[in-house]
Amino acid sequence: MTWMEDFVRTVSVNLPDRVREALWARGVTDEQITLFQIGHLGVCLPDGVYPQSFLKWCGIEGRLDDVFVLPLTNVLGDIRGLQLRHVDRDRTGYMNFIEVNDEPILFGLGQASHTLWSEKRVWLVEGAFDLFPIQRVFPGTVSTLTARVTEPFLRLLQRLVTRIWLGYDMDATGRRACERYKKRLDGEFDVRVVCYPKVVSGKPAKDPGDLWESWGDVRFQEFITSLVGNHKEPFDAESLRNC
Repeated sequence: MTWMEDFVRTVSVNLPDRVREALWARGVTDEQITLFQIGHLGVCLPDGVYPQSFLKWCGIEGRLDDVFVLPLTNVLGDIRGLQLRHVDRDRTGYMNFIEVNDEPILFGLGQASHTLWSEKRVWLVEGAFDLFPIQRVFPGTVSTLTARVTEPFLRLLQRLVTRIWLGYDMDATGRRACERYKKRLDGEFDVRVVCYPKVVSGKPAKDPGDLWESWGDVRFQEFITSLVGNHKEPFDAESLRNC
């Protein structure tokens, strides 16, 4: 067992009730807490042997201060990185630690790999909390951490999948990324840009997490199923330009 796997195992057991409740409020189920090995840190690292690079990274002020620990995996499911996010939603942003960045290391990649292999389809989102409501409907969902498909990850997708749903955020950055990758990848993949519906005051939900919080599980799952459930359903690109 690597130091990182040992660390994740330690911080993911016996989550405090308030932390578990905060995860539920973000769309994470108990089954997903276990599957993705989500952990929690207060202000100190648990006893263990850590590389100096990690200790130095953790030493930055505010980094270890009531945070979720989200393990990042490679396609084989090995834990190769960590993302920290504050439990308090008013403290936005995230912090990534990847010791050796020599392969695709993303959130949910290991858990999605079987679906990528068997169904040759993937749904890409930006953040970890965008992933959970979709993953319950379509297990082949991966968080790329930002609105970017890196070259190593693209090479992996070229070996595994034929269809890509680009489900990035509805802000300008996410929409530009969707259009850029659709233009670049169309022809090599069946690329489908996801437009999240208007839900509040005529404005689109910013991301899948917003949409889930507005709609709840049942309606959200119906929406995702309408997109991924029919393998042969024709795709109307014009409808996305008008949504």
